[in-house]
Amino acid sequence: MNDRPLSESELHRHFDRRGRDLPGRVLLPPGDDMAMLGLESTERLLVAADQVVIGRHVRVDEAPHAIGRKAVLRNLSDVAAMAARPVAALATATLSPDRDRHWAEALHAGLHETGLAFDAPLIGGDLATHARPGTPDVISVTILARPGGEDGRVVTRRGAAAGDLLAVTGRLGGSLADDGRGRHLDFPPRIEEAIILADLLGEDLVSMMDVSDGVARDAARLATADGVGVRLDADRLPRNPDCDWRAAIGDGEDYELLFACRREPPGEIDGVPITVIGRFESTPGTSGRVLVDVDGRSIDAEGLGWEHAGDSTGGTG
Repeated sequence: MNDRPLSESELHRHFDRRGRDLPGRVLLPPGDDMAMLGLESTERLLVAADQVVIGRHVRVDEAPHAIGRKAVLRNLSDVAAMAARPVAALATATLSPDRDRHWAEALHAGLHETGLAFDAPLIGGDLATHARPGTPDVISVTILARPGGEDGRVVTRRGAAAGDLLAVTGRLGGSLADDGRGRHLDFPPRIEEAIILADLLGEDLVSMMDVSDGVARDAARLATADGVGVRLDADRLPRNPDCDWRAAIGDGEDYELLFACRREPPGEIDGVPITVIGRFESTPGTSGRVLVDVDGRSIDAEGLGWEHAGDSTGGTG
C-alpha cells in the first residue's frame, strides 16, 4: 500500500506520463495550460478546465457573482498563457442544498457576464447538489479556444534552455490582501498582451504560462529541460505595494504571464509593463531548481508558492 502524502507536483508528472497514450488527434495532452485537439478541418481547438472550490479558492462568504467571475477568469488566463483566443465556455456547479435560488442566479450571472465580456460565451453546462447541507460548493469551467496569432502557433510550457531570459507581465504579490479579498477575484487575463508578445518575438518566445501558484513554483515548471534551473534577481521583481520579494514570488494568484525568451522583450505592451526577472541556467544534477539572488546571497526558493495537497506558503492555487 502506498502511504505517501498527496503531492500536486507528483500527480502532474503522473498525469503527463499517462497522457502519452492518448489518441493521435490529441496534439497537446495534459501537462500544459490547455490541451489541443486536431480537428478534421484545418482549425485547431484548445481545451482546458479549471475549478473554484468555495472555502479553498475563495472565502465562504464571498459574493456569488464574484465567484462566478473568478471561475471564468482563471480559465481565460490559461487561454492567454497559450497566446490563444477564447471561443466558448461551459460550466458545471455542484452546490450545497442549502443554497437558495437567488444565490445560484447571481453565480450564473458572474459566469455568463464574464464570458460575454471576453468573447467566451457560456454555451452550456450542468448543475447538481450535494447530498448534505453545508458541503463546499464546486464550480468548474471548461474553456474552448483557438490559436490567436495568424501563423496558428500556440506557446507551450516546454522549450526553455540555459541562457534564456525569464520575464513577467504586470506586478506581483499581495493578491489575497484586503482581508482575503484582493486581485485574485477580478484581474485582467492577458489575452491581447500574449498574442502581441508572440507576434513581436516570434520563435524567440520559447515558452509561457500564467502565474497562479507563485513565480517560485511556476518558474520551476518552465524549467522542463534536464539540468536546467532558474536564477531570479530579487531587485528586479516588479512588486505590488507592501510586498517584499518573498511575497512577489510566493503569494500566487497573480495571473500574469511568465515566459522564457531568447531576446529582450518589449518593456511594455499597451501600458502593461514587462520585466526580465531572471535567467535559465545549467544546474548539473538537478532540474527545475529556483534560486533568488538577494543582497549578495543566493537563496533557494523551494517551499515558496502554492502546492495543492501538500505543504505550501502561497495563495489559493
